[in-house]
Parts: sequence; structure tokens; C-alpha cells
Amino acid sequence: MSGGQTITEKILSRICGRRVAAGEVVMPEAELITVHDWYTVNAFRTLEEFGVTKLHDASRVLLVTDHEPLAVSPQAFARQQAVRGIAQRFGVAHRDAGRGGLGHVFPVEEGLVTPGMFVFAYDPHVTNYGAIGALGVAVLTEIPEVLACGSVWLQVPETLRVDITGALPFGVFARDVAQKLIAAHDAALFEDAVVEFGGPGLGALGIDARHTLCNTPVELGAVSSLVEPDATCMDYVRARAQRPIHAALPDADARYRARITLDLSSLAPQVALPPTPDNAVDVTEAAGRPIGHAFIGSCASGMLEDLRVAAAVLRGRQVAQGVRMIVTPATQQVAADAAAEGLIEVFLRAGAMVTAPGCGVCAGGRIGGVASGEVSIGTGTRNEPGRLGAHDAVLHIAGPATVAASAVAGQIADPRPFLREAAWGMAA
Repeated sequence: MSGGQTITEKILSRICGRRVAAGEVVMPEAELITVHDWYTVNAFRTLEEFGVTKLHDASRVLLVTDHEPLAVSPQAFARQQAVRGIAQRFGVAHRDAGRGGLGHVFPVEEGLVTPGMFVFAYDPHVTNYGAIGALGVAVLTEIPEVLACGSVWLQVPETLRVDITGALPFGVFARDVAQKLIAAHDAALFEDAVVEFGGPGLGALGIDARHTLCNTPVELGAVSSLVEPDATCMDYVRARAQRPIHAALPDADARYRARITLDLSSLAPQVALPPTPDNAVDVTEAAGRPIGHAFIGSCASGMLEDLRVAAAVLRGRQVAQGVRMIVTPATQQVAADAAAEGLIEVFLRAGAMVTAPGCGVCAGGRIGGVASGEVSIGTGTRNEPGRLGAHDAVLHIAGPATVAASAVAGQIADPRPFLREAAWGMAA
């Protein structure tokens, strides 16, 4: 087998104990398996129906409470109790409500996920682990098989290489980059591939921004996303790693499905119009549309840097009358850091509501959702009909600066004038 390897091929080669290439069918044994609170009971019920009483390796399993950390119904109370019982019975790690936050973020934050790791998960946005060069793949209904056997078949995916160049203009942030990337290219380019980010412009993007970059391509059918580990990544990881580090870099002659360039300097703030995240336009094309609901959070844009940006817009301002604004930190650590920096106070004084760390409104609108005919703008992952509640609500996606500016204006608004007035710490 000749030719260089991509990062994904190198990770799966290490896991499989032999050199593999795109197109091969393999049975990689996951180093971590994560299941969130909405599926845990169903997954383990399936195991019990098949008579499984012991997991393949309980030490590799992590149950996460993030979709509904604050139980608000009798059904949710019972589900959380059931998950606690499952964790005890099977001897698996469990992050109960108030212990961690979003399962796509805190394992990276705490060093439970490290560069080069391979992870199976019950949730498509496990791709966030790619922010530090780990490979997270969602297997959904096959999770019971993975829990019982340690693996499931996987075709080694092709890789789409994205070379990042340039620097972000004033008022443009990682979410704008992510939305523009999937809006500017055909879905066929992403489908069933891993998106590998690298290039000279990557160094200016911190780990929070990389979470956002890796979160979004799955909306066009990507298997996963990951960032080429660099000095920024390794400095972050070494300070917190609880597992071995197997950082992998692509070979110079790696074979890619395609290679595209993303020039940061050419971008403007983006707004994704209904009904899909890739239906994005420059904010000037959407400006002026009245809104009644605004949300900042999710695994795409609930990190500390996102909250800092939103607070810069909201500081000294008020959310417009008639607008409900909800802010959900991604993790307990993000919430604590935001509180220490005074960001939580900014949100509360502006008239926003701050909720428990986790998925927040993005988890199907179980809390803080929208009613029939309402118009929302938020930083959630998706905007298909019914995502946040009523099927006839109108849902837009944007970055935290744009969402905060829109909440203040009462309509979709360009955040750049707000940031200039706030003397945001960047050169215009």
C-alpha cells in the first residue's frame, strides 16, 4: 500500500494495529464511548433484551447528562434516576446533572480526550473532539453493539482537506467561518468524508474556535472533522491530558478527496436562513427581519470565547422589549470562568436568562423554545422546522456577536457597529 496518509488514516491505523487506507472496512475498537442522557436508557434496555449483563470494557464508557441537565418533567426525573442506576449497575463513569456540562466539550476541556484518540458516540456532534486532533464518529443506534462488543464496522472515510489562510476581519468570528464553509460548497464534497483543517491561518484560531469549525461540517453529511495538531493544540493539551497523547499529522503526499482553501480575510458575519445551516448569507442580506427569541449556546458556540463576544455587544445595553434571550454556557468550567470575568452579570443586567450548562435550547427546544409563528436567531447547531419547538417557527443561525446584536436591536442586525461602539479589542 503506497502513498501518504491523512490524519484519519493514521489514527485508524494505530487503533487497528496495521496500516489502513480510505475505502477499507475495519473494526476499530473505540478508546472512549459516550452516550448522552436521552439515549442511555434505550441503549441499555436493548442490551438487557439481548441478555448482556457486562460491557466489553466499562472503563471506556462515559454517560453524559447534557441534553436535559435540569429535569423539568416527571419523565425527566425518572430518566435521570434510571441513568444513575445504570451507571452503578454496569460500573461506568457518569456525569450527572451539574457535573461537567456538554459531552462534546468538557471531555476535551478536562483532558479525557486527547490528540489522536478514536471515539464512538451516540450523537453526530462528537466531531467537536476534532478541535484537538481526535477522531470522533457517531454510530447512533449501533451504540448497544459498541457497548457490548467494543466496536462496529466502519469504512475508512476519505478526507477533505481545508487549508485556512488569511486573518479574520473585524467583527467576524469562528461561527461565521464555519457557516460560510458549508454554504460555499456542494454537500457532495463533504458527504461521508472527514474534514481535515490546517494551513497557515489556523494558528490565529484558538481551541474554542476550533470546536466551532469541527462542529459544523456534519450538517452536510461529513463523518467527522478534525484540526491538524499544532503548537496551540499541544500547549492546551499538555496542561490537562489524562490519557496518552498520540498526535498525528498528515503526510505531505496524503491522498485527499479534494483540497480547498478558506480565506478568512474575505469573510463577513453570516446568517443561516431556514431551513438548513448551509443556507447562509452575509448578515446585510438578512438584516432588518424582526425577531422575538435569541439563544447563545450549544456545542457549536457555547464556549468561553463565544460568551466574551456576546458580552462585548451586550455590556451596557438592554435586550429589546419583546425579545426573550437565553444564554447557556457549554460546560460547568465555562460557566465558572464566565462568572469570574463578570460575563454572567453582563447577561443578567441586559435582560437575558442564563441556564444550566449543557445543550440548552438546542436540545429540541425542551427549555426556552419557540411557539407557533415565532422568529428566532441563535447559535444552535440546526434550524430545521421544529428544532426549537413549533414546526412553523422561523429559525435562523448566526454567531454570538450577531445574535447578541439582534437581541438588542429586536431584529437581525450586523454586529460590527455594536462592537465598534463597545471598543472591542480588535483593530477595525
